[in-house]
Amino acid sequence: MRVTLSGITVRFGTVTAVDDVSLTIEPGEIHAIVGENGAGKSTLMNALFGLIEPQAGTITLDGEPHRWASPQKAIQAGVGMVHQHFMLQDSMSVLENILLCSEPVGPLGFVNFSAARKSLEERAKGHGIALPLGRRVGTLSVGEKQVVEILKLLYRDARLLILDEPTSVLTPQEKDRLFAVLRSFRAEGRAIVLITHKLDEVMEIADRVSVMRAGKLVSSEPLAANTKERIAREIVGGELPPVRKRKKREPGDVVLSLDSLEIAGRGGAVGPLSFSVRRGEIVGIAGVSGNGQTELVEALVGLRRPHSGSATLLGNRVETLDVETRRHIGMSYIPEDRQRMGLALAASVSDNANAGREDRAAFTRGPFLDRKAMADFARSLIERFRIRVAGPSAAASTMSGGNKQKLVVGRELARNTPLVIAENPTWGVDIGAIDFIHGELMRMRDEGHAVLLVSTELDEILALSDRILVMFEGRIAGVIPAEEADRERIGDLMTSRAVEALAEVA
Repeated sequence: MRVTLSGITVRFGTVTAVDDVSLTIEPGEIHAIVGENGAGKSTLMNALFGLIEPQAGTITLDGEPHRWASPQKAIQAGVGMVHQHFMLQDSMSVLENILLCSEPVGPLGFVNFSAARKSLEERAKGHGIALPLGRRVGTLSVGEKQVVEILKLLYRDARLLILDEPTSVLTPQEKDRLFAVLRSFRAEGRAIVLITHKLDEVMEIADRVSVMRAGKLVSSEPLAANTKERIAREIVGGELPPVRKRKKREPGDVVLSLDSLEIAGRGGAVGPLSFSVRRGEIVGIAGVSGNGQTELVEALVGLRRPHSGSATLLGNRVETLDVETRRHIGMSYIPEDRQRMGLALAASVSDNANAGREDRAAFTRGPFLDRKAMADFARSLIERFRIRVAGPSAAASTMSGGNKQKLVVGRELARNTPLVIAENPTWGVDIGAIDFIHGELMRMRDEGHAVLLVSTELDEILALSDRILVMFEGRIAGVIPAEEADRERIGDLMTSRAVEALAEVA
């Protein structure tokens, strides 16, 4: 299916998110769309998918003009989309999620699950996809949930697949399996759009690259006619920032200490874990998703009670304390899930920027909140972290995923606490923002703060960490000093649990 967008314009109030964009997506093509956060990439594809109605422009499929008022109509026309934040029901099974709103109903009005299962397994087998259809989605890893979303598109026979930041939180093994599936789709003649910030992946898999900046289309060319450096310059609108170098320094006193901490995990016990983080150092935790990192972080910030062992923050035992008390002692937390944990999407940017700060004298007038001071603080974060949003009074839900992430990072680092726990802090943000966030984490480290960095991005771990702990099956598989670390050595200590979902049919 050949898709042509002509003169697409999308406005939100006075803000023009997509400005007169025209491009063509060919069948049997993997088309990457790249650009800074807020450049209009997701908005353009949301218009193609029927989530947003453009103020101007036309959409044609194989030369026929189309205009739909809902994603359901787009799906019926053969357009499917996997969003950056998955649209799944955790309490339902994999099969039930795939069939939702497209149930095959028999003559007596009952859903024919057996026929649907057979049909789905046959389609999945042809693309090397395997996932137990009876499992509850809430028990799946991030990589497995993405497989469910792809199976939904396959079941609906989408001829155009749009994937928004598909590898943001995938391991290298999961990414390789995903790309194998996408190549299989391409070989069938399906068109694929990848919205991504990862230029190495663009260079690996894309056939064509379109660059957007500030709502406009900067270029759209075959990959063979482009270079990674040129694409990066077009994204940022100038020269790239220089590579950051970590200053050597001796770490100070212990800020966080774990002693034989053991936590209940989804697949079994996590731990016992023993390690420390000192002032003036970044300790990175690497590992394949599902090896206990989530349980560890939840236990550290107060969202999960450990079975045994101790956690000490600035000399205070904290393993039984609540979230608020730990933050008051001196902990900041950048969560992986900005949608559900990092932000209140219906609240304003100002309210989100000041979350957890309302008791400070600078933000109150007697018993009342000082709304002007709160708005001024939010405005300072918007400027400092280059957050694209209409202003402090705008709802957090109006921001792109990357700008939401920058707001969370800015808020937490601005608390200036002795300990920062950063969980995938650059998930879904652009080149410039990644560099800025890395710079801020290194600044915190150089000023004597302790940083615990948990990331599925090996390059991020290698670039920032003074020491690297590798987790495998709930335990520390190895500790590597920064000067001795490389991808191969870390990879030897890692394995993948979710990769089997894209290996063979169960």
